[in-house]
Amino acid sequence: MIGTKITRMSAQAGFVPAGKLSYSYRSLLPVLALCLATAAWSQTPLRPRGRGIPGTVQLAKPAAATPATAQYDFITIKIPDSTGADAYNINDSRLVTGDYYDSSGNGHGFLWQDGGVRTLDHPGSLDTLPSATNNQGVVIGFYGDSTTGHAATYSLATGTWKTLPDISGMQVNYGDGINDLGVAVGTAGNGSCGVCFSWMWDPLMSAYSFFVVPGATSNTAANGINDLGQVAGGFYDASGVTHGFLKDGDSYTTFDVPGTGNQTGANEINNNGGIVGAWYDASGTTHGYVRSPDGLFTIVDVPGTSGSAVYGINDHGDLCGVYLDASGVSHAYVALKH
Repeated sequence: MIGTKITRMSAQAGFVPAGKLSYSYRSLLPVLALCLATAAWSQTPLRPRGRGIPGTVQLAKPAAATPATAQYDFITIKIPDSTGADAYNINDSRLVTGDYYDSSGNGHGFLWQDGGVRTLDHPGSLDTLPSATNNQGVVIGFYGDSTTGHAATYSLATGTWKTLPDISGMQVNYGDGINDLGVAVGTAGNGSCGVCFSWMWDPLMSAYSFFVVPGATSNTAANGINDLGQVAGGFYDASGVTHGFLKDGDSYTTFDVPGTGNQTGANEINNNGGIVGAWYDASGTTHGYVRSPDGLFTIVDVPGTSGSAVYGINDHGDLCGVYLDASGVSHAYVALKH
């Protein structure tokens, strides 16, 4: 497939209050095939997580066929009493951030490192879904209940939560990525995600800026941000097809995994420019990938599973994500680079 580079941006600045949240944002729509297999993900429209607009065309390089087991050691993150779990981010200390569901269907955050797991819940909230932890020990995510929710950060050093201002008129305000400078990205929209757009939070200015990928019809989701301010995410085009994007300043590059039928989502970007995400094939099976800075795609499938996605990548090339077992239960995993 081709990658289209676009130098146009729709943006506004400022921040304001109030909103309700639908927990239907977990990953970009290519992961939808994987999500639909579990009750916890049955409402997931995207972690949105383009249509061709004139610009510089970049030819995508074919996906590498090297088996994932030759590059990574896969570890399943085991969480007692969980009915399904996802790992969304791995930082350079191999601290993994994710969430799991209990028998009542409530979401809880977790942190995993070197085989040890701790739960991370916002006090008094029915659901807590943390998405990423930067190398300074600051977590980004959201909390709430079945009807309301708020983007928030959590400091591992002080054990304190800080709620970001709700975006006026939006039912969804979900924090998804954070870099070492504390700049965060996420998605806002209405409950059904009929209209979704991405936001970037500047902690120094205490203000949001907003953007939509040119060519996106209604949904854009920023899923990850690195220390250079580059953002990775996904969007729908006019045909309802999902594509990955890289935002670098005011310039956008859109891309698809070659030969996938244009169903590609991007979930995170590291400081080396490596992007990870997922795509699903004609049979509806979900696969993960790593995209190198020069546009080379490497497919990463967790061995022996019925579908898997890559959500996180650190600067060492370690990965994390989710896979489905034969019964359709989701499991969080870490893939440590050899």
